[in-house]
Amino acid sequence: MSEISEQAAKALGDALGAEHAALWVYGLANAFVGETRVRSAIEEAVDAHTRLRDTAEQAMRQAGLTPTPAQPAYDVGGDVAGQSKAIELLITTESDCQVGWRSVLDSTEDPGMRRTALDGLTTSATRATRWRLTLGRQPAAENFPGQRA
Repeated sequence: MSEISEQAAKALGDALGAEHAALWVYGLANAFVGETRVRSAIEEAVDAHTRLRDTAEQAMRQAGLTPTPAQPAYDVGGDVAGQSKAIELLITTESDCQVGWRSVLDSTEDPGMRRTALDGLTTSATRATRWRLTLGRQPAAENFPGQRA
């Protein structure tokens, strides 16, 4: 990929920003979980978000763009007190990633970028469903993941 539209570049930058935030939030959430299965799911998610972040950064560089930088911290909207609140935050984070990747999917025809966006959208939707199930929330899966609320 070499050149991308302004709309696709903005969408990719937003998706990259969501991936940076997700990595930060997962690090925060890890401090509040105790169950081994939850910690394992967090490790898997961090690996996936790292891969997507790296892919998005590489795509931006290949297009001659400066990748969106990570922030030193992110606003989580209040105190995180315990595992349930941390998991609620992970659901929100995965929803933000879904919106970012859906926007990339909607803004480009580039096959490589579309594959990455579809991967980001589906894996974030799957993780959000997993986190809802962990909390016992129903319905666990959302219709049309990635649509802005």
